[in-house]
Amino acid sequence: MNARRYYERVYAAMLGKNIGVRLGAPVEAERWTYDRIRKVYGDRIYGYLRPYRVFGADDDVNGPAYFFRVLMEKDDPDIMDFTLAWVDYVRQGKGFYWWGGVGTSATQTTYSLIRNGESLPLSHEKLRAANKYDEGIGGQIFVDTLGLAYPGNVERAAELGGRLASVAYYGEGVNGGRFMAAANAAAFDSDSVSEIVARARKMIPDDSDYAACCDAVTAFHQEHPRSWRECRQMIEDEWGYSRYSGVCPMIPNAAVCVMALLYSNGNFHKGVEIAVLSGWDTDCNAGNVGSILGAFGGVNGIPRVFREPFLDVSILSGVSGDLNTCDIPTLSRQIARRGLELAGKRIPFFLAAEDKGLHFDFELPGSVHGFRVSTPFVLQVSRSGEIAHTGKGSLQVVFNRLQKGQYTRLYHETFYTRAEFEDGRYSPVFSPKVYSGQQMSLWMYMDQWFGGGPLKMRPYVATAFDDTVYSGEEFMPEGNKWSRLEWTIPDTKGAPIAQIGLEVWSDSVNTGEPSRDLGRFFIDDFTVSGNACYTVDPSLSRVELGNITPFAINRGQWTSEGDTVSVSCDDSAQAYTGCYETRDIEISADVKPGESGACLVVRALGTVRHIAAGLIDGRAAILCGVLAAAAGDAAEIPGYRILAETPYARKTGEQVGLRVCAAGDECILTINDEEILRARIPYGHGMTGLAIPREGGAAFRNIRVREGARSAARAGGVCQGDGSV
Repeated sequence: MNARRYYERVYAAMLGKNIGVRLGAPVEAERWTYDRIRKVYGDRIYGYLRPYRVFGADDDVNGPAYFFRVLMEKDDPDIMDFTLAWVDYVRQGKGFYWWGGVGTSATQTTYSLIRNGESLPLSHEKLRAANKYDEGIGGQIFVDTLGLAYPGNVERAAELGGRLASVAYYGEGVNGGRFMAAANAAAFDSDSVSEIVARARKMIPDDSDYAACCDAVTAFHQEHPRSWRECRQMIEDEWGYSRYSGVCPMIPNAAVCVMALLYSNGNFHKGVEIAVLSGWDTDCNAGNVGSILGAFGGVNGIPRVFREPFLDVSILSGVSGDLNTCDIPTLSRQIARRGLELAGKRIPFFLAAEDKGLHFDFELPGSVHGFRVSTPFVLQVSRSGEIAHTGKGSLQVVFNRLQKGQYTRLYHETFYTRAEFEDGRYSPVFSPKVYSGQQMSLWMYMDQWFGGGPLKMRPYVATAFDDTVYSGEEFMPEGNKWSRLEWTIPDTKGAPIAQIGLEVWSDSVNTGEPSRDLGRFFIDDFTVSGNACYTVDPSLSRVELGNITPFAINRGQWTSEGDTVSVSCDDSAQAYTGCYETRDIEISADVKPGESGACLVVRALGTVRHIAAGLIDGRAAILCGVLAAAAGDAAEIPGYRILAETPYARKTGEQVGLRVCAAGDECILTINDEEILRARIPYGHGMTGLAIPREGGAAFRNIRVREGARSAARAGGVCQGDGSV
């Protein structure tokens, strides 16, 4: 399989995963029984069951996206790598997992055991003792991307899927991780879904219930190839929920997934439809089936009615507000690139874009990278394979009867608010995807068919909550040629940027009905890149889903009032923001620490792995976050290792100016414009933010962030919030 075909099928798998979850989510509740689903929706599903404006986060999409990062960081991750990720990517008690209670939810039980310092990796005996229910479905819902990174290599995919599942599950839970990862890998080079199932089945023990139910469904399908509802009844009778304990037992749902795959005959629509109409854990099952059938059949096999509402955007609810707005083509590019790297293959140009910033090339069939318009009546967007500046595709924007003086917007949403979600059960939080000081660039081709004059445009960003617009100079694109636009995003005075794009309007000299502008233009190679320089204004923050924007809060009570962010907690607490892939960075703030101190954060990969530097217990210190089990009972500061420290006297309640810079492999702590400490640090990139390392409180004002801070670290420069130093 060539690289482009592989890339497209990874994209189809990621679309399929998200489509299945969105399709099944409205009827996953326990009271939506198999019979009730049939009575309400009949024998066919022709579109989504609920009209979400933006589909909120779900554990089924959180896990595959975030746990794939373990494989991005390490060629051969072991169970300890996945164990660390189990807590590192998660805000305690918020989002990511189903927090159904210790002893009931395997994910929460495992999280609690790891955080409380149990010996790692957790033994399966410990997991059995801590979770009173049978092996749950979670072992197979997080592993899709591990299989996608190993196309055709079912043995390797099964091994990694089993390692991830082993963090929190045992027995059939691990078998589910092995099976589903292997099935995703097998989808790339199998000739039929029967072959996919057979190859994945070989990756699990013959004496397991998982193997037995898989064999039973396969045998029934061979005898009754058209009667999926009869097969569903057989599963109910022989493998149903009544035989297992727990909220979402593995085996009945695994049987439904195998049934949906076999009876689909490779048809995507039919497969996810069966998975949903069969009841039980509908979003998990349809998500697993959708990923496998997407990889098997490719993009063209996915009906348009299921693709359009997504606009290529998947909402997550992990620790990073940046990663939580997930562009599906970008994630697919990362998976495909990593898959080629792991196979020792050359990386083609269309997979080589940097992960930091926005890089939209419209190479994938039907991909629009989340672009939308403010007035769909006069502007329509779609992906075109007709013309491109580079590669094979571009974004086509048709303008149809645009009136003189009529303004409209073409934009990409870079920051979501609670008001855009009907369902906030997984508590998604967001940081902006773009910032002041960065550069927006794109290539444009104008093809105007009719009108009284050329369209006018200007680049713009709009801020969240108040829709304040900051725009560049207006221009008139030239017709029938590619032209480049470049623009530096101005200072938004601490407000998070929610949209970036183009304002478009007609300046036609005629005003009559027949003279309205008609035509189209194309956008290609849309990027936002470069180093950001911005402030965070607490007076513009909002409390959403128990979180203050634009941070992702982990533990503690955080509030914003006037120009101050305050925190109090009986444990350590952090608030993260910024781009996850940022390397050199500087953050500064005026801080009023409590008795135990306060820190600023750089290079944060998660709630465990981050660098915190500032004041603590009468000294200045640079700290490195570690797992509690790794720190040991004798750790002076639980959850942290001290990289550097020195005595520092201060008065309780006295405000100090903290500045922390990560440059290369060094962290530099400055207090009141005096360099105090330097230390080598282990992490190469990450978020920034605020923290208190132990019980106490603190207040933060005048928060400034500047990326690309290597030179400033040498010269002592400070970001002024307007892009200057």
